[in-house]
Amino acid sequence: MRHSRSRQRAASMQEQRHFEFLGQEEIVAPLEPGILCDALVAPVSLRFRAGLTDALIMSLGCGVVFGLFYYAGGRLPADKHGFGFLTAALVAIPVVYKLLWTFVGQDTIGMQSAGLRLVDFDGNPPSKQRRYQRFFGALISFLAAGMGVVWAFVDEDSLTWHDHMSGTFPTVASDS
Repeated sequence: MRHSRSRQRAASMQEQRHFEFLGQEEIVAPLEPGILCDALVAPVSLRFRAGLTDALIMSLGCGVVFGLFYYAGGRLPADKHGFGFLTAALVAIPVVYKLLWTFVGQDTIGMQSAGLRLVDFDGNPPSKQRRYQRFFGALISFLAAGMGVVWAFVDEDSLTWHDHMSGTFPTVASDS
């Protein structure tokens, strides 16, 4: 009996067909590298400096808005509704700041002051569509507890999630 069962299994294994997921004539192309240009990704320290400058500008903007609000006689109650409004305003100002630069199609003041410019993976200035992809990718990067930004420390090209999502990255601006 043992031999007949093993023969049956061997026969059924020979009859069993293999799944062909790729097809016989389909060839899988090797992955191409992400960055196709000669521009180097800006060091994380310069990117941090640019972000710090932008954060300072946004903080000044928040201070001006709340100063004018207070000067005009506005008061925020110290309850959950007042804190909710304050939180919404503190989130809205940076979002509007970044969205403004995305809409204009220019690099932020922080990037300009750090000597950085944004390019796509081909080395060209990014299109508005790529800038919007970068903006929404940055929102995802920050909403994931900042993991998308921290990713630059472990990525082999020092790219963040929003760099990968948009196909853009900051590079050191040339003097020419």
